[in-house]
Amino acid sequence: MTTAGMDKAGKPHQPKGHSMQAAGASGAKPETPRVKTTETTETASDVQVVSFAAPAPFYAKWTCTSADTALLVAISLVALVVRCYRLSVPDQVVFDEVHFGKFAGKYLNGTYFYDLHPPLAKMMFAAAGRLSGYDGVFDFKSIGLDYVAAGVPYVGMRLMPAILGAVTVPASYVTARA
Repeated sequence: MTTAGMDKAGKPHQPKGHSMQAAGASGAKPETPRVKTTETTETASDVQVVSFAAPAPFYAKWTCTSADTALLVAISLVALVVRCYRLSVPDQVVFDEVHFGKFAGKYLNGTYFYDLHPPLAKMMFAAAGRLSGYDGVFDFKSIGLDYVAAGVPYVGMRLMPAILGAVTVPASYVTARA
């Protein structure tokens, strides 16, 4: 048997504070020993048993009570209503819709383009446009172009960031509570 990882008495070496007894005393469940096998000859093998105690978690467990659930549902609904209220106003191209709508149309039409920013958000806008019926033909040239006259399903395209924004509220609540 090899002596690597053994103390002078021939027992497996355990770093200070990482003994199986210390883990049991703190209430943490001890991890099962890991076995490392190394072959020295064709017929014999050395087995070294190394014991590791699971470290205590750095976070406290959070249990969701019925009051937490009610509050979570309430703030989620408020967040959704606030973000979706008057989503159809104005019925014209605003601010970043010029850029995101243009890129969504290019994705939907299969047009090659170069953008130095990561494509995920623009691809999500393209998916929202496809799901809402946008065909990629409307050219988002400038702020103020009329969606209604062109028949662009802009509410469906605005709904995706509104829902994702509403999801951040309960996610933040759960993160803060944990």
